[in-house]
Amino acid sequence: MNRPSAGRLLQAVAVGHGAIGALVHREALAELARSGVVNSVPERGDRAAAFWFLAAAPALWMGGRLLRSAEEHGDVAAQRAAGAVLVGVGAVGAAAMPKGGFPALVGIGGMLLRRPARRG
Repeated sequence: MNRPSAGRLLQAVAVGHGAIGALVHREALAELARSGVVNSVPERGDRAAAFWFLAAAPALWMGGRLLRSAEEHGDVAAQRAAGAVLVGVGAVGAAAMPKGGFPALVGIGGMLLRRPARRG
């Protein structure tokens, strides 16, 4: 039986993050679009929150794609390094924002940390 792909799961989290962000921040995103995008994101406020929430989605997707490559090529060291980062970010995020989706990162990271040290 094949183990689930942590990379695919992380990409699914990325897609969900983008979709939820677009829905939750739709008003701020509309304001941003009406402002012409260029130089329309302040350092603080609703537009900044929307921008950074959505900026995380492609970064998560890219991390998931790179993780899939590590899985396909048996690079367990890369998988375990990604697992440590995901558990750390997920744990801090879950503590800071308990109602957020950070526990998903802890779960995916935990999967990766349990990967055997040697392939096979």
